[in-house]
Amino acid sequence: MRVMILLLSVAVAGALGCSSKTSGGPGRDASSPDAASDLPPAPPDGVSSDRNDTTTPTDLAVTSDAPPAADATLASDPAPKADLDRADLAPAPGDASGDTSTRADVASTPDTTSKLEVASTPDTTPKLEVASTPDTTPRLDVAPAPDAVPADVALADSALADTAAPADLARPEAGTDVTAPATGRVLGGCQILPANHIFNTPIDNLPVHASSAAFMTTIGNRNIHLDLGTSVDMASAEYYGIPYNPGDKPPLVWTAVRYSSTDPDMGWDPYSESDCVDQSSGSAHTIISPCSASKAPKPWLPMPAAPLVEGGIVTDPTQPYGDHHMLVIDPSVCRLWELYHCYPNTSGGWDIFGSATWDLGSNALRPADWTSADAAGFPILPLLLLEKEASSGEIKHALRFTISSSSIRNQYVWPARHLTSNGTMSASLPPMGQLFRIKASYQIPSTYSTQSRAILQALKTYGMYIADGGSNMYIQGDPSAAWQDSTFSQVQSVGSSQFEAVDLAPIMNRSGFDANSAAVPPP
Repeated sequence: MRVMILLLSVAVAGALGCSSKTSGGPGRDASSPDAASDLPPAPPDGVSSDRNDTTTPTDLAVTSDAPPAADATLASDPAPKADLDRADLAPAPGDASGDTSTRADVASTPDTTSKLEVASTPDTTPKLEVASTPDTTPRLDVAPAPDAVPADVALADSALADTAAPADLARPEAGTDVTAPATGRVLGGCQILPANHIFNTPIDNLPVHASSAAFMTTIGNRNIHLDLGTSVDMASAEYYGIPYNPGDKPPLVWTAVRYSSTDPDMGWDPYSESDCVDQSSGSAHTIISPCSASKAPKPWLPMPAAPLVEGGIVTDPTQPYGDHHMLVIDPSVCRLWELYHCYPNTSGGWDIFGSATWDLGSNALRPADWTSADAAGFPILPLLLLEKEASSGEIKHALRFTISSSSIRNQYVWPARHLTSNGTMSASLPPMGQLFRIKASYQIPSTYSTQSRAILQALKTYGMYIADGGSNMYIQGDPSAAWQDSTFSQVQSVGSSQFEAVDLAPIMNRSGFDANSAAVPPP
């Protein structure tokens, strides 16, 4: 059964970009003229100010906008923590706010945004592991007895490659529909979540949220900005967007990782809401969740020998603060791994500061109050705007976007699992995970490019979810040389006045709804 964890912790970053016609914008909490005077400026390249979080008082309960699940009590967390920042340069096309963010790295200064950290109390949460006897833990890799594992694991040691995947992969029993039909959307040889997952479900016929006007006033008058770019050279200063690693070419290598950073601003516990695998499990690759130094003293994760990383591969030993996400599909078991703050370690392997995994055939959500590599606790890849899908003329899923973290209520709503606390509890602020869409009255110009029409239609049909704090109305996508100049100018001409918040209560009120699952019950 799905285990519910009521610990508040790490809020995780989304993706950043830039602000020209051919490259996306800065992504996280960029300072802008429209921001409140006490709003902290944006972190440096690739940074989400919502990543750090502070311990939440257990007696401060929060209610959901929609009818809550019985065990989905939320809590805010007021304690502030210092973060880093970056300057902004040029506004996005048509951005009435004058948001002048950029990817350029600048000197970092602390801010006072609130962070969510995990108290150092004894860990009493159930660990999701596979023993030699049956259990009911959510993530089970059923495999033969562990093989012997070398004591030291090099970054590109081909001997560590997974050549024999487990014959069958048990999926969570609660909060998921393991028999849900495939969505038809395939990346790396794997379907990307079941067809009845809320991210893959049309929401254009759902009612407008009662607080839509207030939410849009909070967001302000500004245009969409595409947080992605046309350079695919990770060494380029113009490398914008979040890439992903399909995992099939070349094959993945099980690689040593360390949950550590030389950056002094990474001051929270990276283990407590992470998933990992310890080398002692050998080829079984048993998932440990939550990961801990005692349960996984030698963690390793599947990675390409030369992975694609958001913001490029940075070898600076100071590990300057940045999201530096790595998204990896393991096609041998159709499992998604998303890692945060990834830097190669000079002695081999990688230093990371958070990891989360999803069975791509499952509707299971993260445990309640758990973050991921995204502040909302969402997987990033299923909501990422991909060039190849836009170029095909049809995008069959929702997208992800950011708004200023001070404009996000200190609360989350389904299907999000985690909150941030840089805002307030004002009802005029949208909560983390709130869904928005382009209004039905907006007519997509027939003269727009195939890419532009596909993006705008997806925003009408499937909508976009607040996934993290960052620059207002920034939609994250992958870097690709095939993004057309017209896509930037056309999509970025659409203003926030064309959007409205969506009420998911009709779905949540259906018979069979499970707050621990992203499955949409039939009407």
